[in-house]
Amino acid sequence: MSDNILWYLEKFNLFEKLDMSCLSELGKKSSMIKYKKSDAIFIPEELHKNIFFLKKGKVKISTYNKEGEELIKAVLKPGEMFGKLPYSPGSEENDYAFAMEECTVCYMPAEDFEKLIQTDAGLSAEVMKFVGLRLQKLERRVERLSFKDSKSRLIEMILDFKEDFGRRVGDEYFIEQTLSHKEIAALIATSRQTVTKLLNELREKELIDFNRKKLIIRNYKGLKAELASKTV
Repeated sequence: MSDNILWYLEKFNLFEKLDMSCLSELGKKSSMIKYKKSDAIFIPEELHKNIFFLKKGKVKISTYNKEGEELIKAVLKPGEMFGKLPYSPGSEENDYAFAMEECTVCYMPAEDFEKLIQTDAGLSAEVMKFVGLRLQKLERRVERLSFKDSKSRLIEMILDFKEDFGRRVGDEYFIEQTLSHKEIAALIATSRQTVTKLLNELREKELIDFNRKKLIIRNYKGLKAELASKTV
């Protein structure tokens, strides 16, 4: 067992309350792998094999419609678990996972992870909590796509990214930008042209700025007010 893997698992939020014996079992069955940008981490046919824990980088979870158009279901940050999640209703069966930048991922066989859950009540409780929160987030996303317009969906995406990936500098928030306009469109279910138009509108109002490497929230309160004006 690698000490590096065990150290990482200790730092992972999902496992921070576990005792050393359970962590050691996780470490013995886990491996670490690095992916380059755009590498496929798994495809639907391989989903059942492993459970993944993201150590470094960003990962997108995608599915495709009958026309072959991508819909991005989630963008994951370090510390998140993904793959065929225990206690989930099977909504991941058609999922793909891709590295959005260079990533380091810890993984273990799904069968081994499920056995550990069955024998460790603490781990089981933490996994149930994690999956419950993930499902709540997915439900909010479905509601957003069903009932809100493209501009509201875009602003809420920016605000979500501020929470997950943002770094505050003075009164502004810097978000490392790894999504193309096409990928943003796939995330909020609109066209690339609409994304470009809306981003430019927000920039003209001096609420945000952006380039290929980063997105900056220039006026956080103003951006939230812009969202509120769309929901009145």
